[in-house]
Amino acid sequence: MRPERSHLPILLSLFAVLGFLYSAVTPIYEAPDEVWHDAYVRWVAQGHGLPPLDEDLSGAYQEAAQPPLYYLCAAAVRRFFPDDDLPDLMWHNPQFGYQAGGTVNDNKNMLIHTDRERFPWTGAARAVHITRLVSLLFGLVTVAATWALAREALLPNSPGPLPLLAAGLVALTPQFLFISGIVSNDSAAAALSTLSLWAIARVLRRGIAVRRALLLGLLVGLAALTKTSALLLVPLALTALLLGRATVRQKTVAALTLGVVALTVGGWWYARNALLYGDPLGISRHVNTPWGRQNPASLLVLLSEMPRLYRSFWGAFGWGHVEYSPWLYLALGGLVVLGLVGWRQALARRSPPAHGGVLLLAAAWCGSVFLALLQWMRQVEAPHGRLLFPAIGAWGLLVAAGWDALGRTRPVRRLLAAILGGLLLLNLLTQFLVIRPAFAPPRLLEPEAADRMVEGWPLVYGGKVRLLGASPRQLSVVPGETLTVRACWEALTPMDEDYTVFVQLVGRGDMRVGERHTYPGLGRFPTSLWPVGRAFCDEYRLRVEPWAPVPELYDGLIGLYDEDPAARLSVAAGDGRPLEVPLAFQVRVAPKRPLTVTPAHPLDYRLGETVRLMGYDLSGGPIAGGTVTVTLYWRADGMPGEDYRVFVHLLDGRGEIVAQHDGPPRWGRYPTTVWQKGDIVPDDHMLVVPATAEGPFSVAVGMYQADTLERLPVAGPSGPLPDGRIVLTVGP
Repeated sequence: MRPERSHLPILLSLFAVLGFLYSAVTPIYEAPDEVWHDAYVRWVAQGHGLPPLDEDLSGAYQEAAQPPLYYLCAAAVRRFFPDDDLPDLMWHNPQFGYQAGGTVNDNKNMLIHTDRERFPWTGAARAVHITRLVSLLFGLVTVAATWALAREALLPNSPGPLPLLAAGLVALTPQFLFISGIVSNDSAAAALSTLSLWAIARVLRRGIAVRRALLLGLLVGLAALTKTSALLLVPLALTALLLGRATVRQKTVAALTLGVVALTVGGWWYARNALLYGDPLGISRHVNTPWGRQNPASLLVLLSEMPRLYRSFWGAFGWGHVEYSPWLYLALGGLVVLGLVGWRQALARRSPPAHGGVLLLAAAWCGSVFLALLQWMRQVEAPHGRLLFPAIGAWGLLVAAGWDALGRTRPVRRLLAAILGGLLLLNLLTQFLVIRPAFAPPRLLEPEAADRMVEGWPLVYGGKVRLLGASPRQLSVVPGETLTVRACWEALTPMDEDYTVFVQLVGRGDMRVGERHTYPGLGRFPTSLWPVGRAFCDEYRLRVEPWAPVPELYDGLIGLYDEDPAARLSVAAGDGRPLEVPLAFQVRVAPKRPLTVTPAHPLDYRLGETVRLMGYDLSGGPIAGGTVTVTLYWRADGMPGEDYRVFVHLLDGRGEIVAQHDGPPRWGRYPTTVWQKGDIVPDDHMLVVPATAEGPFSVAVGMYQADTLERLPVAGPSGPLPDGRIVLTVGP
C-alpha cells in the first residue's frame, strides 16, 4: 500500500464509528424528514412497490416524489427486521416546533421517547437503527470517493496530503456525519454524485475511452436515481467528454454511450412520473406542502435565509433547530477563509495547487448545485445545508486545495493536523453536549434538593402534582425580551393523564402579555412518566409582548390541564387552602429606558427621600355629577423599598373631601416596593364628582406609608408643604 493511501482505512473507520455514534444518540425520527423517508422504506419493504405520488398511501408525504435508489437499497435490509410495534413508539409531542432559539433545548423533540428505545434496541427501534446503517454505508462511499477525486487532482510527481485533507474535511463535517446516521437519501446523493465527479475527472486526466464512458453513464444514471438535482451531472459529463483528448468520432461515440447508459439506468423513473402523473420531477408533490411558497421568493428573501443555510451546512441537528453557539459557526467559517487565503497565494504565484481541469470541474459542480438550490428555495422554504451535500466532495476538494497551497512546511502541517483534530473533537462533543441534551428527560432530584433551587411558594394541583416553587431568572424584563422562569415539580401520586403546563404573565384586567404551553420537561417528560417521590426542574421561556403596558408588576400564573385549556386542575396553597388563581411568581416589566413624558401641568415636588411628582394631566372636567381622571407623573429618585400608597382627594369650594381614590400606584400594578431609580410612573386616578358638590374644585395628592398611614413629607420649590399634601388646581 502506498504511504498516501495508508490513512484511508483509518479515516473510513473513524467515520464509521462517529457516524454510528451520531445514529445511536439521535432518537428515532428526530432528524429532518426521517419519519417520511422511513415510511417510504417501509412501504417498499412490505412489498407495495413504489409509493404513489397522487395520494399518500405510504405515509411518505412529499418524500414519495424522491427517486428510489436509496429506498430500494434500504428496503432490502429493512425487510428482515420486523417493526410491528412502531405505532407504540409514535407518541407525539403536541408542542413540537416551538421556536425556541437554536441553542435552547426546548420542545425540540417531535416524539416522546421512552426506555423502549434504549440500547440494545428491539422491535421498531432496532429496525430504524439498522436502516440507518444503509445511510452510513453511503456516507463511507462519499468519503472514499472524495479521496479518489482528490487523487485525480494531484499534479504529476506531487503526492502531497491533498486526498487526506479533502476526505478528512468531508468525513469530519458534523452535519454530514449526522445525516449519514439517519434514514435519508442525502448521503446516497452525495455518494453517487462524488463518484460521478471522480469518473468525469478520470476522463479529463486520462482521456476518452468507451469503458470510461460506460462507467460514467452508469454512475450518472445511478446518481439521478438518488436526487433530481443529480440530473445536472449530465451536461457536466457531456461537457467533459467534449473537452477531452480524442477525435470527433471518439467523442461522439463516448457521448452517445454516456447518454444511452444514463438514460437506461436512471431515465425510467422520470418517464414513469411523466406518464402516470404528468410531472417527471415530482416537483408538485413538494410544492403542495405547508412550506411551499405561493409566489416565488424574491432575492431579498433568499438573502435573508442564507445564514440558516450556512449554519445547517455545518451543523443543525434534530429537525434542524438544535444548533451550535454562534461563535462556533464563525470558527468553522474560518476554515473556508483559510482555504481562500491559500488560493490567493496560489493565484498570486500563478501555480495552481492541483490539476486545473479537475479543480474547475469541482467549482462548476459546486456552483451548479448551489444555483439549483437557490432556484428550489424560490419555490419551497428550504434553507437546508444538507441539500448542498451532492457537492460536498467537490467542496472538500476545493477547500483542501487552498489549505495545501499554504505550503508544506512543518508549521502549516501542524496547523492542518490541529484543524482535523479539532473537528474530530467537535464531533465527539456534539453528540453528548449538543444532541443528547436536546432530547434527554430532565434530571431527577430529591424534592428537598429541588426545593432549594427555587423561591416562591408551593402550589398543589388536583391533589396530584406539587409545584415546589417558581423563580424568574430576571428581576426585571423589557417588553419584547424573553423572561426565563425556573419551576420545580413533584408528583404526589401516579398519573395516567398527560397534563400540559401553562405559564402566563398577566397584568391589569387579566391582560396576558406572555404565555407558554408545553408538556413538562420542556416537551420531554409527560406527567404519566413521573415517579412519585422524585422531583425535577424546568426553565420556561416567555416572550413578553412588545406592547405590554409599562412599568408594571405582572403576575406569573402556572397551572395544568389535560386536553381543554379552560378545564384546569384545581389549585391549592401548600397548606391546602383553595385558591382561585395559580399565582406562582411576580416580575417587573419596565422599559429599557425611563418613559419620556410631558405633563400638561409640570410640577416639581419631592415626597420623602426617593419620590418626586413631575406633573399631572386632567381628563374630563370636575363638574357636579361627572367624572375626572387625574394622571400623576411620578419619578423615582431612588429605590423606595417601602410600600407607599397614593391618595387623591377631590375638594369642593369649602375644602371638604367630596371624592377620593387611594391605593398603590398604577391601579395597584406597580407598587413602590419594586420601583427602580429613574423610573417614570404614570398613575391614573378616576374620581366621581357628587351631583350635589359645589366648586370651585381642587385636588389634593400625596403618599403615605401603608402600614402606619403616616404621610410622606412634601417639599416644593418654595419649601415644605403642610399636611404632606400637594393641592392641584383643576378648574371650576
